[in-house]
Amino acid sequence: MTRLFVAAPDGGFAARGQVAPTGRTAVVDQVETAPAHRRKGLGALVMRTLQDTAREQGATAGILGATTDGRGLYESLGWQACAPLTGVTYAAGTVRGAGAPA
Repeated sequence: MTRLFVAAPDGGFAARGQVAPTGRTAVVDQVETAPAHRRKGLGALVMRTLQDTAREQGATAGILGATTDGRGLYESLGWQACAPLTGVTYAAGTVRGAGAPA
């Protein structure tokens, strides 16, 4: 796994991401840019660096789960949406038994 951290001029967090090549496929995860540093090209820098790293390790395809905020960035770099991603949560004590009214 490769992790990338981009520091702001003050040494704080600006952007990050990670990639885990798994043979011919690489999984990209936790790509994030701090709100104060968005629209400056850092997300593209992170993604290109992760893509290049995965390619150097033999990956020919990438997989990631994108938020709606990140989708434009990924598509601008040649990624294609192939399925919707749905977020779901679970809280203990909220499960209803089979046949219980919703």
